[in-house]
Amino acid sequence: MLHRVIKMETLDTILAMLRDGEWHDLNELSTRPGLRKISMTGLSLCTGLLAEYGFVEQRETWKGNPDEGEWILSVTEVKLHPSTKAFLEGIERSEGKLNGTRETTL
Repeated sequence: MLHRVIKMETLDTILAMLRDGEWHDLNELSTRPGLRKISMTGLSLCTGLLAEYGFVEQRETWKGNPDEGEWILSVTEVKLHPSTKAFLEGIERSEGKLNGTRETTL
């Protein structure tokens, strides 16, 4: 039996790339620094895990235009779940990354 290890660094990279809240397909993610050495199967496993635990939304869509001679392909797309986006933004605010100053709490 083959055991695959998903590294936290990979999950962090995926979440960081999805910060804009838009849909991104796995092909696009696979071209980004930090994910180029991961197979499409590995990337799919990572995004599937994030979707299973509610961090991201995942959907299958179709891309291509046969009228222009393009193939129609099934593509997996992912985006941050709104609650995950809000959570990460809250962490950044508390670290002072959004406004350039560090907030202090008692």
